[in-house]
Amino acid sequence: MLLRRITLAAAAVALTSTAALAGGRFAAMWMGTVSGKDGSGITGNAQMTPGAEANTTAVEVSLKGDAPSTPRPWHIHIGSCAKPGGVLGGGRSYTPLAGDASGSSASKATLAIALPDTGSYYVNIHESAANMAKIVACGDLMFHKM
Repeated sequence: MLLRRITLAAAAVALTSTAALAGGRFAAMWMGTVSGKDGSGITGNAQMTPGAEANTTAVEVSLKGDAPSTPRPWHIHIGSCAKPGGVLGGGRSYTPLAGDASGSSASKATLAIALPDTGSYYVNIHESAANMAKIVACGDLMFHKM
């Protein structure tokens, strides 16, 4: 009888944990690796997750190997590094990366859209606010359902 109660209790915990995960913040996410272009030594990671507020998306990017103290505009785009498209969620949502003395940087954005569960997305890192046309690093994002 005791073994059956323990088994039932374990099953209840597993079901509760699964339900919480399915309805929780990280039930699904987009993740990708950022790589430098044209000889750039920049590397990093990017991810999109459900935002803290309903119908929002939280985006984070972190880089290393950049030129020290170099600010970099960045955006999540629809498409892929090979087939670029428009900015996701509006360009003003994104705060530029602010590189430190070691060439590392990180930034976050909150987009006023629900986390997409279909499509193709990528992050690109621009050379500077004055030269948005030059992309110094890029990374395709892959969808992961938990």
